[in-house]
Amino acid sequence: MDGQVVFAKMDANFLFKLDTLRAMCGFPFQITSSWRSPEKNKAVGGAVNSMHLQGRAVDIFCDSNVRRFTIIRAATQMGLTVGIMPNAIHIDDRTTPIVFHYYSRFRPIRSNEE
Repeated sequence: MDGQVVFAKMDANFLFKLDTLRAMCGFPFQITSSWRSPEKNKAVGGAVNSMHLQGRAVDIFCDSNVRRFTIIRAATQMGLTVGIMPNAIHIDDRTTPIVFHYYSRFRPIRSNEE
């Protein structure tokens, strides 16, 4: 789907929060997922009640631990929900913010002690 069409389906208040978050972090975001149609959400294994369906969530590519920490710190200071993936951060503005991870959807991470 065209980026401008998806942008038009995003919640304006959430976009304001996302822009504020980006300004707080001080670096550009590479958005890998934003608004999703129900079909797209199902195809990617999204939750039935995903905030992506409401245009109130994005996934931000992140392969730097420093940037990951910066995004997580700023987002939680703003009262946003954070989901942690191996190479991305999910951000949404649900009513009760939480921090969660997607690790069960990816291969197990093993410590050096095993």
